[in-house]
Amino acid sequence: GLNCVQGAALGGASANIAIDLSERKLAAARTFGASHTVDPGREDAAAAVRALTDGRGADYVFVAAGSAAAIEQGAGLLRRGGTLVVVGMTAEGAQIRLDPLDIADGALRILGSKMGSARMPHDVQMLADWYLQGRLKLDELISARYPLEGINEAIASAAGGEALRNVITF
Repeated sequence: GLNCVQGAALGGASANIAIDLSERKLAAARTFGASHTVDPGREDAAAAVRALTDGRGADYVFVAAGSAAAIEQGAGLLRRGGTLVVVGMTAEGAQIRLDPLDIADGALRILGSKMGSARMPHDVQMLADWYLQGRLKLDELISARYPLEGINEAIASAAGGEALRNVITF
């Protein structure tokens, strides 16, 4: 999710809205370029997005959480002609419910993106350059480093939602 926020910021998004239930992750999103943050546990996310976009809805919604409910919610945040990009991987066999009439009438697009749909020969060099220039935040993603023997602790920390990214060192 943070890399979706960072990518939108690097791409020049005028409104870059991050949605999460964790205040810690919302604070991190602001560091990574979110212009606005929304906690759907405290306010209606769809109403907040509409208010922040002059009633239109979002041009693009990137769903990084591997949650069918988040994907369904994301579709409801789009403007007419908007694009839903599914980044997070759900459990195998998970199903989502979207109304085909809403998709057709709203001229919505739904895209999948695995690993950013990277074009490795071009993108890796560009990303490395951005990192070296200080434009791409990578070090800031790392919450903690664990030796291989601490892998269970690292996994538990990530599963509990405490970590942004944990790194296993050898």
